[in-house]
Amino acid sequence: MTSSPPTEPKKVPLRIRLPFATEDEFVDRYGVHVGRGGIFLSTRGTKPAGTPLSFELVLADGTRLMRCEGVVHEVIEGDQPGRAGMTVRFTRIDARTRALIDRIVAAREGAARAEPPPPPSGPPEPEPKPVTSGEWKLKTPLASPSASKPVPLSDDLVLGIDLGTTTCRVAVFIEGAPRLLPIASERGTAMPSVVALDQTKDRLLVGSAARRYRVDHPESTVAGFKRLMGRRARSKRIKELKARLAFTIAPDPEGDCGIEIGGRVFPLPELAAELLKELKNAAQNELARPLTRAVLCVPAWYNDHQRSAVLEAGRIAGLDVLRILNEPSAVALAFGYGKSLARKRVLVYDLGGGTFDASVVEITGDDIEVVSTGGDNFLGGMDFDARLADALVATMDDTPRNRLMESPMTMERVRDAAELAKIALSDKTVAPVHVPFASTGDDGKPVDLRVDVERLYLEQNTNDLVERTIEVTQVVLEAAKLTPQSLDEVVVVGGQSRSPAARARLEAVLGRKPRTDVDPQGAVAMGAALLGHSLVLRERGKTGIQLAEVLSAPIGIGVRGGGFRKVLERNTRLPAEKTLTVPVQSAHPVRLAVFQGQSPKAEDNDYLGALTTSVDRSGDLSLRFSVSADGRLLLTATTPTGKQAETIFATQEASDETTAQLLAEAPLPGDAEKGPTSRGSGFFKKLFGK
Repeated sequence: MTSSPPTEPKKVPLRIRLPFATEDEFVDRYGVHVGRGGIFLSTRGTKPAGTPLSFELVLADGTRLMRCEGVVHEVIEGDQPGRAGMTVRFTRIDARTRALIDRIVAAREGAARAEPPPPPSGPPEPEPKPVTSGEWKLKTPLASPSASKPVPLSDDLVLGIDLGTTTCRVAVFIEGAPRLLPIASERGTAMPSVVALDQTKDRLLVGSAARRYRVDHPESTVAGFKRLMGRRARSKRIKELKARLAFTIAPDPEGDCGIEIGGRVFPLPELAAELLKELKNAAQNELARPLTRAVLCVPAWYNDHQRSAVLEAGRIAGLDVLRILNEPSAVALAFGYGKSLARKRVLVYDLGGGTFDASVVEITGDDIEVVSTGGDNFLGGMDFDARLADALVATMDDTPRNRLMESPMTMERVRDAAELAKIALSDKTVAPVHVPFASTGDDGKPVDLRVDVERLYLEQNTNDLVERTIEVTQVVLEAAKLTPQSLDEVVVVGGQSRSPAARARLEAVLGRKPRTDVDPQGAVAMGAALLGHSLVLRERGKTGIQLAEVLSAPIGIGVRGGGFRKVLERNTRLPAEKTLTVPVQSAHPVRLAVFQGQSPKAEDNDYLGALTTSVDRSGDLSLRFSVSADGRLLLTATTPTGKQAETIFATQEASDETTAQLLAEAPLPGDAEKGPTSRGSGFFKKLFGK
């Protein structure tokens, strides 16, 4: 008979708010109590000697200074303020705390600079040493910098960031491979993509803290907003979504979707930036160096305006965004890197928390060429959760069901329970759901929601969602004139891709068992880190990954009658450019509405903005549509005399009346190629002025 190993004693959590406004004030006034091996905590709430602690020190405004684990070494008794407390021996501290301690010690010793501690050696976690015995070595992959010594930006490290709809991750290429980085506040490598405004303290919460806050304050919490990024607040799709959201959508100053909380409208790039800042700080703490360069991932189906919104979020977060990368391409990089594949044609089926993408890519060695891509930005795990939640609520009697549906707070609890059940049903055939005190009955007594959900029940309620992914996949193959037999591999990623129904349906349609040996949730961030490393190599004149993307949806202009004239077609290889000729008259402004999408009707596509310019004489104006390697649009114009025209591409949302006028007075289909004719007279009257 063998005895089980002793369990580690549970650490007592502490959060100590200090009366200091800045880090400098803390160093000057409290630094005497901080050493390399431990710290004196001035507190009346002492713990017995030997108690393991997990504690944080924060400034008066809540900003974190130190995050540590340790053991109470000695309790100090005293009647005078500041004299009583306990000395704590460090057992583990994060990189930021180490840097702060180095600064304190250097300041106390009067040194001009403090040498960084040596890299860890020996066993990962040596026996704790007493406070007076010297420095405690951290388990960290790189040496921590000294806060008093200038540290150059780490141009050799580029963050690969997956800003997912439900969770986000960050990775770097280090020691010859991409690696997901832990996020200390989350106890793992994934952080919920949730932001909340704590109105009592007027501060933003992110990640798990925001998700916990959502339970009681759904109206002040924003989740799944990646779907809304760069979307016009008054678009048809957004109007359809509003009824199902616990938070309030309102136009931001640009006319895009913003979130109204407590009478304030937060532009979505600002909320996304809060998540990016947390990921950036987590990476800096883990690697003990400042990091500013990044590759950000987006769904392949994101239009130009949505990509601009993501770039703006990166800028607000203090990131130098080197590239916007489509998520299926990132997956292909993670799948093919280092395998020396000889020209493999791979379908990437990416069903994530809020979006679905399908792309066919050709992988040769470490190089990637996208052949065809498509997707649906309103199809993902969140929709499966909502379907199951609605089905669960429908099992209740009329009165409790109606009362439950009137409570946003309780509906959030039901959706959370549905999500947990859905995840469990990926491995089990039955999963219990229990939401206590979900509602009240006719007699006013509490009613629980309690159901045993079978996998078949889930699949019956979500079968059409799976079919939508299959339809998109088939369109992607048809656009590339490919058959399922043309594929060498099928790779499935994204949290919702773990659904047995989705995998079985995909296998039945393609006649091939999907590959599941790629991390379904970490592949996007790791692929982005690979591309970031490649961009660094290219800066140094070395060989890097070759990546060729394609345009996900056509770009063009609105034409009279509400039609949409394509200028650049879907699946055009990027970078690309094309010139459109438009008839113009001198001394009159030119205005054209620009759209991106698949529909022949302009209003059903995404409105990107209105181009405005002027010309020096009547004739043909040449408009050049240029799309960069990462899907960004640039518009330039050449006047009839051959001069470069100054153009303004205003992305602010136009009113319905303005957009309708632009379309009513736009050129007729074909005018753009024929030059000034009598058919274009309506085009001249209001579009260019009377």
